[in-house]
Amino acid sequence: MNECIFYLSGIISFLVVFGIFVFAPTKGQTRIWLWSILKILFFSALFSSWFTENIVLKWILIEASTLLGALLISSSGTEKSFHVGWKFLLINSYGLGIAFLGIVILLFVSTPLENLDFSALKQGLSGQSGLLIETGFLLTIYGYSAKLGLVPNHYWVADTYAESPSQISSLIAAFVPVSVALALRPLVQFEKALNPSIFNSANGLLFIGILTILYSTWVLHRRDDIRKIAAKIALFHTGMLAVFLWLDVSDSVFYFLLAATLLVKVLVFVSMGILRMDSGQRMIVNIAQSDSLHSASFYSYFAALLVGFVFPLSPIFLLDLEIIRIGLERNTVLLFAFPILGLVFFFIALNKILPIIRLPHRSFDSGVQSVLRIRIFFFLISLIAALALGVYGMATLLNGGFANA
Repeated sequence: MNECIFYLSGIISFLVVFGIFVFAPTKGQTRIWLWSILKILFFSALFSSWFTENIVLKWILIEASTLLGALLISSSGTEKSFHVGWKFLLINSYGLGIAFLGIVILLFVSTPLENLDFSALKQGLSGQSGLLIETGFLLTIYGYSAKLGLVPNHYWVADTYAESPSQISSLIAAFVPVSVALALRPLVQFEKALNPSIFNSANGLLFIGILTILYSTWVLHRRDDIRKIAAKIALFHTGMLAVFLWLDVSDSVFYFLLAATLLVKVLVFVSMGILRMDSGQRMIVNIAQSDSLHSASFYSYFAALLVGFVFPLSPIFLLDLEIIRIGLERNTVLLFAFPILGLVFFFIALNKILPIIRLPHRSFDSGVQSVLRIRIFFFLISLIAALALGVYGMATLLNGGFANA
């Protein structure tokens, strides 16, 4: 059931982003239909990777999204967007190149395979051990973590999410992490079973996931740019994705997590785009010094922040409850720290944006009125979808938890 919800969430998320791009673009966006084709290709490559168990084909589809993503980032046509696109291309290609080397090593040391599905690879590696296999897992997991955007290969994340158009940012922030997580999950599961030592790649993924969470929280208090705040929210949730990969939760929880990641990240970036366009500014201090602001602009961004962390019917809030439940079941008190870190992050971000609420309310500027109304319509669609997922998750928890869903 949750797997189908995940696929449906992916389709809804793409339609929201695509609808905004086609019907409510920014003034600087030209050749809409050309970039629309690239968006469809980008989504198709990653969406197709969700359905294949072929470890090489999955890598190819994720790598194809790297080139398409770099082209989409440069769609603004500015010099800075070209630099950001190149950074995205180089760092992601570097990471996926390392991952491919690891895949080649794993295929080399396994017994002859009937096909390239992960189940066949797992069977080919069963009963084997050694430095070569450990190296193959290390390279594959570390390489994919660069595409995921985890520390220390996170440098492309801030520029990509903060400097590209909000529709591009939401597309990359939502679909790339979940696609990489699907590729990483069987590798992490098998590596933990094959090498239960504390010094393994799965534990390394947990370590850099925690570093990513701490880094995004630490950097947030120095950021006053609404675009970069949105980027740090996305980075925080990506770090949590790595933690859930390490926890090896049930399929039901995992697919709920992926669906929540898709919908919440789209919600955050769509709301950020609305506030940015209505205010004409991206720095909070400049927005706060404005004469007035449309109430929907602030409250959409505020609602996205609530749903991203603490709102009781938010899927993210329910996942925090799930972490607490897992911590109680496994006698791991340290897991309680992650919901607390989420609260810390939320209150820092809330303190950043609260000065905007004092501004007098006004109507939308006539020049962008129709565009912003369309964007708010799509924002409401994503908000309703996220809350509907939260309601479903709450009903699941009240009936025994995801493990029994």
